[in-house]
Amino acid sequence: LATSFSLAYQRIGITATSINTSAAMNKIVAAISLDRVALAAVTLASTLTIGEAYTRTSLVDADSAKEARYPPLSSIITEAHVRELEENDLVVIHNVLSATTLKHVRENIEKLNDVMDITNHLNDCDVRQDQILSIRESDHCAEHGVHGDALIHCVKLLRGIPFLLNKFDYAASHSYLVPKQCQLARYKPDGSSIYVRHLDRCNLSMNDMGVVEFLRASDHRGRVVTAILYLNKSDWDSGGELRVFNHREEGEERDEKG
Repeated sequence: LATSFSLAYQRIGITATSINTSAAMNKIVAAISLDRVALAAVTLASTLTIGEAYTRTSLVDADSAKEARYPPLSSIITEAHVRELEENDLVVIHNVLSATTLKHVRENIEKLNDVMDITNHLNDCDVRQDQILSIRESDHCAEHGVHGDALIHCVKLLRGIPFLLNKFDYAASHSYLVPKQCQLARYKPDGSSIYVRHLDRCNLSMNDMGVVEFLRASDHRGRVVTAILYLNKSDWDSGGELRVFNHREEGEERDEKG
């Protein structure tokens, strides 16, 4: 009798436990509705998307102006050039490269013909049709080796500009981040390659772009100075003028041959 009672008690206990467990699971399932699962998924996806947009940058290894200093540039850019830039938002400096250096840098670039491509940029083909290549001083590939000295010299000249802007107290901007990479661009001589009117800096607001695209454009929103070094032949005379639109006066435009 004692054994039978014990077994019966255990069975009742097991049955009661099963009922209690099932009831708890039903409550959990009821609490986790499809709407709540969807909300959690959307929240997670949104957090990941905004996190990716916030951290997206090509300036993670950028240098300060002091770190990018290039002493040979001091004999090219003067305080008068910086004052002209302040006044006109544009300054043109001629004969930056000697004829010998220009010859060598063009020879360096010829070796990169097969890797320069119109598909290397993200702009639509109706915006720009030039062939471009992002280059760094540290680049090295098995086929071409390192960049030639003349091309590296040009990269250092461009990257050294912010140091001289600071030195001569350029009023329009300060606290520069200098990208490691420069953009090498080539336009066909037949006039079929253009780059339409545009801003190098993104001035759109968050309302215009939306939160995600606004965050993704942080590099473009931080741009303050554009420097172009023309590598054309010294006897070049086949178009390619730089047209500059002055934001201070509506409709005003200036043409400068590079």
